[in-house]
Amino acid sequence: MILKNIAVIGAGASGMMAAIAASGNSRVSLFDKNDFPGRKLLQTGNGKCNFLNESDPAPHFRGSLSDSGIVSDIFARYDRDHILKLFSSFGLLFHIKNGGYYPRSDSAASVNDILIDALKERHVAFHPRVQVKGIDKKGELFFLDLFHLNNNKRSKDETPFDAVIVATGGKAAPKTGSTGDGYYFAEKFALSVARPLPALTRLLSPDPFFNDNTVRALVSVKLFIDDSFAASSTGELQINAGGPSGICIFDLSGRAARALKEERSCYISIDFLPEFDDAFVFSLLNNRVGRIKEEDPPTALFTGIFSERLSVNICEKLENLLFKGRAFHGILNDTLIRDITNLIKNMRFEITGTGEFAVSQVTSGGITADCLNPDLSAKNVPGLFFTGECLDADGDCGGFNLHFAWASGLTAGLAAAGAVG
Repeated sequence: MILKNIAVIGAGASGMMAAIAASGNSRVSLFDKNDFPGRKLLQTGNGKCNFLNESDPAPHFRGSLSDSGIVSDIFARYDRDHILKLFSSFGLLFHIKNGGYYPRSDSAASVNDILIDALKERHVAFHPRVQVKGIDKKGELFFLDLFHLNNNKRSKDETPFDAVIVATGGKAAPKTGSTGDGYYFAEKFALSVARPLPALTRLLSPDPFFNDNTVRALVSVKLFIDDSFAASSTGELQINAGGPSGICIFDLSGRAARALKEERSCYISIDFLPEFDDAFVFSLLNNRVGRIKEEDPPTALFTGIFSERLSVNICEKLENLLFKGRAFHGILNDTLIRDITNLIKNMRFEITGTGEFAVSQVTSGGITADCLNPDLSAKNVPGLFFTGECLDADGDCGGFNLHFAWASGLTAGLAAAGAVG
């Protein structure tokens, strides 16, 4: 049997998986800018690597590959059980925490190490500190233009490749090597690219509520675009200087980024007590009113309900919107308490921007579905594949994006090698 030569550009999560998948009946060369594979993978989940989720991943995605059904088809073939079986075969122990799958060690290095071992076992040739500057196709074969970062020299790789898999990531976390190279290759071959935007990142707001205090609270957040409900998420909110952050904000950031790019208005509504309905909160506050002494500060209204720092922020909001300089002790009637209840359950903030790529976890946008086959090969360039974050598909927090990295890497790797998964 004549073995194929396959080049994989980018040794992130999807690139490593693509190389592993392709190596069954091919000679695989893996190129990366870094000294070792998986640099960005080591940062995921705050270094703990939430690599899968118990939930069905497809509904948690956006982008043209999601809209076209490519994402759901890929997940149908490489579902959670398939990925777990594969990682178990590599020797990974894992556990479930809050619906997410983590290595039992709670260290991303455990996941990265078993993938590196799998690459070595399959004799994948790893080329560190090499940036692929160009892909040339001559007939049915591909040739790479390489830049060697160790000595700042360029060279033409004389190896003819039967297929090339581009797994260079998006533009998020550029310090790990994700600088949008995949979009450059796509455009050189006349493939369409939806404008890359930051996702899984903070939001920016001019509201003084977001000061320089790091306050955390369990909340529910709704995103509105042009005054219409767009999405919601529940989780930990972080109140930072310049705007909100935290997992629940990350899940909404990609949608907000696209809307702001289109010059549409955005605001979020935060429910600071999502576990309780309005009637319960009203009763709770009424009970607190009876315990407040005249010398107590306004924050006494929230004793036992919110942290002291969050109470201060909320009271500043109440002062601006409701108290307006009046001593709150004498005005806490049922009407005002109902207004406070409504504010706690529905506090609105204008959103004017998102975090930069440098502080974002993934990229929204990328190579669009209309120029790709279901196996992630380019329709107009046989043998050229794209996988992972450089595609126009981004998911929520919770291991969904890594699941797509594994599944899309398997899809492209097996297809490039002519194998069946």
